[in-house]
Amino acid sequence: MTLEKNPKPSETKLKINKKSLYLRVGFSLKKEIFFVAIGSIIGGLTMHLPRIFFDFTTGSQYFVTLLVIAKVLGSNLPEVGFAFHMLAATIIGIVTGILLHKIFKFNISKLKNGLFYGVFAGVIVFAVFAIPVSQLVLGPNMAEILSELDPQMTLVEASELVKGNFVSSLVDSFIMHIIWGITFGVLASILTRKLGANFRCRRCEIEFSKISTYEKHVENVHENPSKSIKRILILGGGYAGVGVLKQLQETFENNVNVSIGLISKDNFFLHTPLLPEMATGMLASRHIATPIRTFCKRARYFHAKVDSIDLNNKKVTITRGLDQNKRDLDFDYLVIALGGKTNFFGNENIQKHALTIKTLGDAIDIRNRVISMLESADQEEDLELMSKLMTFVVVGGGFSGVETVGEINDFVRESVEKFYRNIDVEKIRIILVSAGEKILPEIGELGEYAMRSLEKNGVEIIKKTKLIDVDSDHVELDNGMKIPCATLIWAGGVTVDPVISKLETKHTPNGRLEVDNFLRLKEHPNVFALGDCASIIDKRTGKPYPPTAQHAVREAKIVSENIISSIKGETNAQKSFVYNSKGSMAKIGKRNGVALLMGSKIKGLLAWFIWRQYYLSTLPSNEKKIRVALDWFVDLFFPRDITSLSGIK
Repeated sequence: MTLEKNPKPSETKLKINKKSLYLRVGFSLKKEIFFVAIGSIIGGLTMHLPRIFFDFTTGSQYFVTLLVIAKVLGSNLPEVGFAFHMLAATIIGIVTGILLHKIFKFNISKLKNGLFYGVFAGVIVFAVFAIPVSQLVLGPNMAEILSELDPQMTLVEASELVKGNFVSSLVDSFIMHIIWGITFGVLASILTRKLGANFRCRRCEIEFSKISTYEKHVENVHENPSKSIKRILILGGGYAGVGVLKQLQETFENNVNVSIGLISKDNFFLHTPLLPEMATGMLASRHIATPIRTFCKRARYFHAKVDSIDLNNKKVTITRGLDQNKRDLDFDYLVIALGGKTNFFGNENIQKHALTIKTLGDAIDIRNRVISMLESADQEEDLELMSKLMTFVVVGGGFSGVETVGEINDFVRESVEKFYRNIDVEKIRIILVSAGEKILPEIGELGEYAMRSLEKNGVEIIKKTKLIDVDSDHVELDNGMKIPCATLIWAGGVTVDPVISKLETKHTPNGRLEVDNFLRLKEHPNVFALGDCASIIDKRTGKPYPPTAQHAVREAKIVSENIISSIKGETNAQKSFVYNSKGSMAKIGKRNGVALLMGSKIKGLLAWFIWRQYYLSTLPSNEKKIRVALDWFVDLFFPRDITSLSGIK
């Protein structure tokens, strides 16, 4: 309901104050609706109490009006009529405000605008609610109620009395609604200004909840730069980076001596566990991706690629994607959470021909490839060529590979049955190649159940075998087997970003950064690393923690707390990272899954349901939760969408 006649974001001009040059004021529609509701309730008391008081002092019959409304609703309590009147007025007032906001960009934060809005809403409620109710509800029922309350009054006399008071009743109602509107409009305006506004520095693109904090920011950063400002840079917009960002913003929201920046080459946070479902049309791509800027309230966001990191001089060089413009950013504290890249183990042919399942673009490519194979195979009369087109090889026996092969198997077989009737079902081959003796070794015996379930659904599983070569029309395994196919999906491993490899610090043999138990680089105590790019040793086992999302989230909490304590000078408050995994889960096909939770082994429909509920709960916003839940609900009743997204990234 932001109500100001200005299509651009409203800007507060502070008189004779240079700080206004940087200021942009924004408002939360959700908060304003809440404030309007509060104001409406108080306004309802303001408009009703005098009329009820007059009932006792002058013998007026407003009480009867409430009783009539209650009777229409099936009650004999006037309080019900009062509550319904309040509810209807509040809803109409909110809808009126939203329409004004959408059409005129009107802003109730200014008192005069709030007053205008209140009067306008009062007139609307009177016209839309009061007059129709008087004509259609009160008139026919008022006489009956009056005759019941006063046995000496006949129904005819009561009807004449109602008709005689009709005009005066409307005037009274109009005045009451204007009083209500003025009261709630003024209150909503004051509450919005005091509690609902955010003050954004349009030069730094960061916001503050208090005008006083914003003014301190301008003074310390723009007018008289303070040397005591601590600069925190976060590299990466995944679970680890965004997790650190959220906690730092919350802690330092009103501390202008702390500057926070986040750098990511993608301008969205990706919910990676749902990529296989997105790749097969169950979920829409935008439903599992959230713009990073929605998280960056108190932080500056840079949509750029990290080009290099100079640990000794405390500088990070970034490259903007549009024009390759380079820029150096200084830091006092650095958080390295750049994630990992697909590891092809030096095999150029695999890198050239294989699809991967790491990014949103990867999932779209897989979707397009699978649909393209289906469309081509449906037209093919050569059964041998059809078989090659309908052979899909997935390499990798971990969570990513198993979930991907399960999704593709369901998608291909269901689509052929529903849409591609010229394809011979016997020619469909979905193959999972695993280098290990088991698939999903992290969940022990449940891996056997997963393997049996996949095989029952038509997936071929080749264990203890590695892919050694690939061409455009076949793959070659180290057991001498050659499989004709047109689609290879590689989920065989992760390696670090080249930026990480070049850092002059200690690395593990697989290239990850060595950190201490506080998640800091040993030679640089103000540099933290976490997630896929860091090797974090579990002191209890001597082995590295697995690079999973749940570990990244917990690591982010420790890094945040350690940076906070360091900035506050609490050097002895550094916390070690110790985490007991809550378990592991995998979706292995439609309505089927496996889960190892707190030592309990769960499989089948229940594991699938838990998998969905958990990942739904970890989505970053209510909007995304609703969208994904709706996608899943629709999938229960309708086939997968086979629309090709070719050319779309």
